[in-house]
Amino acid sequence: MQAEVDQLRNLNLVANIDAEVGMKALFNPLILYNVFSSLDTPTLKSVRLVCTLWADVGTTFLGKQALLTYSIPPNPRNCKELTSFNPELARNIALQFYKDTKCCYNYPCTCPPNVTNLPPNFVLILPEISDKLETLKFSNLQAFELVQEIWCIFNFSNLTHLWITVNGKEHGRKVPPPPPQVETAEFRPLPNLKAFFLEISPICREYWSKGVMTFCQNLVNSAPHLEEVDLTANFYLDMKACGKLKNLRFNYDARSGLQFKTGEMTKMLESCRDSLESLTLDHTSWYESLKEVNLHLPNLTHLGLNNAHSYIIKDSLNVTNLPKVTHFSMSSIFPLCSFDIFAMDEPYHLRHIGITSLDLSCVHCPFKNRTDDGEAAGRLVNLFPAVKELKLKLIIQGGFDQYFLGLMGILQSFGDWELTSGQVEFEIFPEGHNDYEFGSKLIIAVLGGMAGWRGYNFTQFDL
Repeated sequence: MQAEVDQLRNLNLVANIDAEVGMKALFNPLILYNVFSSLDTPTLKSVRLVCTLWADVGTTFLGKQALLTYSIPPNPRNCKELTSFNPELARNIALQFYKDTKCCYNYPCTCPPNVTNLPPNFVLILPEISDKLETLKFSNLQAFELVQEIWCIFNFSNLTHLWITVNGKEHGRKVPPPPPQVETAEFRPLPNLKAFFLEISPICREYWSKGVMTFCQNLVNSAPHLEEVDLTANFYLDMKACGKLKNLRFNYDARSGLQFKTGEMTKMLESCRDSLESLTLDHTSWYESLKEVNLHLPNLTHLGLNNAHSYIIKDSLNVTNLPKVTHFSMSSIFPLCSFDIFAMDEPYHLRHIGITSLDLSCVHCPFKNRTDDGEAAGRLVNLFPAVKELKLKLIIQGGFDQYFLGLMGILQSFGDWELTSGQVEFEIFPEGHNDYEFGSKLIIAVLGGMAGWRGYNFTQFDL
């Protein structure tokens, strides 16, 4: 009897209880969810090998982090494409279409015929995963026939982000006849699509662009909750069906030869005027031409002109047309054509007292020794008197005057703002002016120009 009592005394009840509790915790889905949510992708792959429960719980988080890639023709450098796996892992998929660059000037095209088809392994699993997909990327897309079909047949109810880059078909001087026009069936609803990104190559002929435009229009018509559109193309879309569209970036690429149409541009912006909060306009072409756009966007707060010397909105930048704009950015830095601060602010005449943040990127040519650079900067202060935050990037080009007097004048004029934050960045072009004397003169000029700035709490100077 005494021996049994001694045995009970030596029994570690606490250890046994801790072990039992620990085992229950290891198989508690709620605890596993909290733990697995903080793991990275390699660790999630490892823990899923422990048991079936861990595999199921880990699938939820691994599916959000992982990216499945399918290509056509199959890329031998990639890992073997999966054809059987847990559908929950297929949340993010990328489709890549590879073309033989040797045939880009031949007609007919010598690429494999399946380069315009969808990857077969993707088609095989699509019925199981379409309603689970959250992000989908098409890279170097060649044709739209089969791509249009999947949006009519399958249910992409959980898709939130869609990226498409279109290369089209380049046939050199021998242009084939346009393909027959095929009526496209109505797309199935995309209730959760939030962001749509499209970039169409300038080599796409006009008839290919029309096909892409039809596809894109059908897509946005099926996405009533679309909030962000990033469009690099040579056509325009009607956004009326997207009543919640907040962010629009539009880069009109005129390198295909199609001319910019002010009326169509106005219609596109008018179709989303009440919901739009952020607008960025860009323009890419082989030559520069002015395009005047009239903006009436009552709820816009952020306006950006990435090609400020191409888009002219001189009569729109006022508190009547754009009453809520607080952030305005202008950029005019391009390899073929760049403008200085004098040319950038010249088109604007009406004041906007609501703009509090200004982001300005342009060139500065000290060798011109212009005395009116300071006056041009002063006009900006007069146009936007309420600016509190300033980001200034100057590309200093060509020869250099001895004391950077024009640059000092620009910065001195900005001192009339009561800035709370300022960031000044300089880039030297061409490179090579990196001796100590040059750097010293530049820094002295910058500090001298900023000496009169008042009210700012933070200033950053980058060279």
